[in-house]
Amino acid sequence: MLHLDRPDEDSEGSIVEYRGTYTQYLVSREADEARQAKKATQQSKEIERLQRVVDRFGAKASKAAMAHSIEKRIGRIEETRVHAARGARVLKVRFPEPPHCGETVLTVDGLRKTFGGPDIFHDVSFDLGRGERLLVLGLNGAGKTSLLRILAGEVKPDNGEVKFGYQVQVGYYAQEHDNLVPQRSLVEHMRDQAPVSLGLTETQLRGMLGMFGLSGDKVYQESATLSGGEKTKLALAMMMVGKNNLLLLDEPTNNLDPSSRQSVADALSNWEGAIVLVSHDAEFVEQLAPTKVLLMPDGQEDYFNESWLELVTLA
Repeated sequence: MLHLDRPDEDSEGSIVEYRGTYTQYLVSREADEARQAKKATQQSKEIERLQRVVDRFGAKASKAAMAHSIEKRIGRIEETRVHAARGARVLKVRFPEPPHCGETVLTVDGLRKTFGGPDIFHDVSFDLGRGERLLVLGLNGAGKTSLLRILAGEVKPDNGEVKFGYQVQVGYYAQEHDNLVPQRSLVEHMRDQAPVSLGLTETQLRGMLGMFGLSGDKVYQESATLSGGEKTKLALAMMMVGKNNLLLLDEPTNNLDPSSRQSVADALSNWEGAIVLVSHDAEFVEQLAPTKVLLMPDGQEDYFNESWLELVTLA
């Protein structure tokens, strides 16, 4: 996992690599930040002490050489100065309460998909109840993303049928941000997603963006100017507009910084709608607590338990 370490928004900073799981990253990062804070405090105190000596003796001709030498010493400390880590901005994300829908949210029957060669998957069938959470597992190329794109109506299956239940409203998070239009601003994306019947004002749309740390003049920028993490936040914010009761999430934590990732996990774990999830993030999956697992490309379905977490990072 890569962490951008910088003292403020205007500095370039440096990339620090952490190996292991997300939980191991948090432990290592906390230890590094404690060391940085201690070193920063020591350096600040030493600079203050030396500066007092310079201020005291700098005006005396007999002590000028000593004062000049101490100033050089201060300069050397400044060149290697360590800054205490900035506190990460904590996002306050809350997905709206899902509107009521039928008891069966989604029914999938006999899906098959190919792109001109061998079948990616075939005879995939399952159903999803109101408030249930389905984790889709499989190796790369097993058709996880293709399945979600079929469910979202982005592509058609070669065989089979997808049926949504009574008053089901679907929100789709695409891994590659395919639903973002490069030339449209953040506010325009939100307005495009907002049902006219809700009558949401620009202030309300900006408030939803603000939950993800997207605020100020940035909301009028074209989406093409955003970083990967900002595109992820925009795509997640767009799902908040439509009052959905079923979310299709394809790797929603990719590109998110740890603090934002935790805020999204907290919000989704408390959300009462149904979710179909693809993720390689075992800690995120565990927090969302899936009810069922669908193993691709075979379409084998099982109830979720902690033993499946071992396969999440491998899939």
